[in-house]
Formats: sequence, structure tokens, C-alpha cells
Amino acid sequence: MERASFETERLFGIPLSVENYASFERYEEPKWQGITNPFRHLIEGPSPLPHRIPKVKSNPAFAEIGIILAVLKSTKEIIGSAGFHNFPDSNGMIEIGFGIVDEKQNNGFGQELLLGMWRMIIKRDDVKILRYTVAPDNGPSMHIIEKYGFEKVGEQTDPEDGLELIYEQSSEAFRRKFD
Repeated sequence: MERASFETERLFGIPLSVENYASFERYEEPKWQGITNPFRHLIEGPSPLPHRIPKVKSNPAFAEIGIILAVLKSTKEIIGSAGFHNFPDSNGMIEIGFGIVDEKQNNGFGQELLLGMWRMIIKRDDVKILRYTVAPDNGPSMHIIEKYGFEKVGEQTDPEDGLELIYEQSSEAFRRKFD
């Protein structure tokens, strides 16, 4: 499989390696090559690692899309990450999650990160539907999803996050608009 990475105007998207996941499982920060983690992303605060590590252990290929670091080109600092919850399902639906460190929020990095991730993943033939779930009171995320023209298709209650609105867009529609 081709390495899942991308580049946007201000960001590099770099997937965690199987070795990186193993380091995190041992409660050690990986030895980053050419980048720094001054904001301690994935080390402190909320992290998808508890959900992603078991998936990588059962299928190492999942490391390619499980967590992709958002690295600021100008400083080579990790400022957040995004990742897919799983491989595409039988309908070709794939769901994304993301986070930008507090110090770098409200600068358009979340929007840029999601665009890079979606442009990257729609190159896969098995991806047909992009899904994004968001808490109704998360104004910045609601703004992003509305800007990209995703359609609300339902609601769900997440055991950890509570009420979430479900938004989707076909990969073909996204490709026509943004690729």
C-alpha cells in the first residue's frame, strides 16, 4: 500500500508508524526524526491512541490511516493529528476524527488538515462516503463541515462524547468540489 501522507500549503501529514504505536503503548514518546512535539500532542490531553493501538496490533496496515500527524512546515512542530476510525466499511464509508493543539487553534489548521486528509483518502478505490461526526455545540467544527458542504444524515449518542450529529458526503461529490 502506498504510504498515506499528504502536503497542504502549511502542513505535512505524516502517519504514525507501527513502531510509533508500540512506543506509545509502552508510555514512551516516539523518537521523532526531523520534527518536534513541543505541545506534547498525543502525550497529554485527549488522545485517540487507546482506540487505535489495538487496531494496529491486530492489523498493522491500519497504522497508515489510524493517526496522521499534522506537522507545521515552517517550524517542523506537531500541532495536531487526524485519523480514521477504521478501514472503510462494506458501503465504502470511512469516518474521520481530528484535533489541533489549543495553542494553534483558530488559525484554519483544522480546516486545512481535514482537506488534506480527505483529498488523500479519496484516492483509495474502496472509499465511497466520507463521514464526520460532531457535537452540536462545537462551533468551529460545525463551521468546517458546513463549509465543505457535508449533509446531515442523522444523530447518534457516543458513550464518551454524548450527542453527535452525523454528516456525510460522497467521495465523488467531494472530488468534484475540492480535488
